[in-house]
Amino acid sequence: MSGRGLGHTGGTVDKLESIPGYNTAMASDSFFKQVNKIGISLIGQTGNLAPADKKLYALRDVTATVDDRALISASIMSKKLAAGDKNIVLDVKCGSGAFMKNENDAAALAKTMVGIGKSCGRNIIAVITNMDEPLGRNVGNALEVIEAVDVLRGNGDKSL
Repeated sequence: MSGRGLGHTGGTVDKLESIPGYNTAMASDSFFKQVNKIGISLIGQTGNLAPADKKLYALRDVTATVDDRALISASIMSKKLAAGDKNIVLDVKCGSGAFMKNENDAAALAKTMVGIGKSCGRNIIAVITNMDEPLGRNVGNALEVIEAVDVLRGNGDKSL
């Protein structure tokens, strides 16, 4: 379960919605059925899975608390736990294109989220990646998705 863009960051759900026909708002029973059938499903928050996160997300945006570590941790981990993930790998971003501007802040955020996951009995690790530069050559949800698919198919820019 992923989130929308917040502040200056792009959201995974927004990118997925640029794919014609992709459903980011499927019912929880459909979500779990798809996970059990093919091993993956990517959706946004729903009324049944992490419903409070949707409200907190909107509140963070208008109260200038987008980069609050506790609220980021609560938002991300509420979705991971609600989805029932037993094994979790977190990609914690740092740098000019992220909420955490330096590696120390990113490490503190990662430690908080890993602690939450472990206290809930999950196998969880976090990696910290740099967002000081764009990851690809395209900007915009649809263009970024097309570029990612090209790279995954082996047809994209070899430097990516």
